Amino acid sequence: MKYIVAIALMLLAGCGNMDFIDWHWTFDKALIKMGDKWQEVEVKNWHDYNRSDMVAVETKTQVFVTHSVNVVLIKNK
Repeated sequence: MKYIVAIALMLLAGCGNMDFIDWHWTFDKALIKMGDKWQEVEVKNWHDYNRSDMVAVETKTQVFVTHSVNVVLIKNK
């Protein structure tokens, strides 16, 4: 039994992008840097890629794919 727990913990530790367990975070808005300007958009959906620094932010009409340093995701309370 302890080997099964150890293997499960090793698998979970390797899931830095939360792909093994489906964690779902929702965000209302995003600030996206384009050139020297930041644009605020309403977030319909977003996705980060496993083993990558890229983030895709989908609005009603567009999809922005950029490096994670160019995106701030915002959740209103």
